[in-house]
Amino acid sequence: MAESKIVRLMTTGMHCGSCAMLIDMTLGDLEGVSEVKTDYASGISSVTFDPDVRSADDLIAAVRSVGYEATLSEA
Repeated sequence: MAESKIVRLMTTGMHCGSCAMLIDMTLGDLEGVSEVKTDYASGISSVTFDPDVRSADDLIAAVRSVGYEATLSEA
């Protein structure tokens, strides 16, 4: 098992705190994801995951699957 990795995703299309909660639940339900925190105000989702199980592309695809856009954040 690889060491956990943390990525920050810039998420767009959120309109309220419930949007952030939906993103958190969607990402949190993925196998290999151990922690998610989406901040509605900044649009940043911080995701801790096992890179042996998931990739950053998997995380982005999951966010997109519920109607939001996500890209890797440089910050």
